[in-house]
Amino acid sequence: MKLIYRGKTKDVYEDEPHLVFYFKDSVLGEDGREDTGGNEVVGERKGKGSAVLDEAEFFFRLLEENGIRTHFVERIDERRARFLKAERIPLEVIYRELAYGSFLRRYRGWVEELTPLGIVEFTLKDDALKDPLITEEAIVKLGIASEGEVREMKEKTRKVAGILREFFSSKGLQLVDFKLEFGRRDGELIVIDELSGDTMRVMKNGKLLSQEELREVIV
Repeated sequence: MKLIYRGKTKDVYEDEPHLVFYFKDSVLGEDGREDTGGNEVVGERKGKGSAVLDEAEFFFRLLEENGIRTHFVERIDERRARFLKAERIPLEVIYRELAYGSFLRRYRGWVEELTPLGIVEFTLKDDALKDPLITEEAIVKLGIASEGEVREMKEKTRKVAGILREFFSSKGLQLVDFKLEFGRRDGELIVIDELSGDTMRVMKNGKLLSQEELREVIV
């Protein structure tokens, strides 16, 4: 296998005709699960990589069962999984069920914590620029995605929100927010990268679930 990307939380290898992700035990800073970009690795927690892969496998299978195509193929072992190749769109699509985190900081004084929102936002995936917010018009003008693709990403993100909302509600939990990435494959937009406790926030009785608590919900 050929290493093609070394990231903060996972390494990506080419293993034709697929990609293989190796999930690390890296722990990001306090904002590690937010859409703030530029989060630094602050240490390691034994077993975290395996836990994240547990969650990613569970949520990707949940999406597939509900008609949302993803790039997940199969798990290889505790740390590695095989994925379909796709042309990555350099955006993060953020769904905000409730006002929290960076949204509160951005609109300080205009919104109260946990105000219902149900909105979709986009950020440009660029570490050097700290993943800035980007408008839908700018996405199209910069040639990042077409109007139709922007519309489809929003529609699919809202469908994912409905799937997650229903699942967490059945467990007595509250979805707060999550982020997705999309890629192009065979003329279709599919969900790529990962969907896990590192890319979503969930609450119980007003308290955020930790990675360990979220894992207990799905295993």
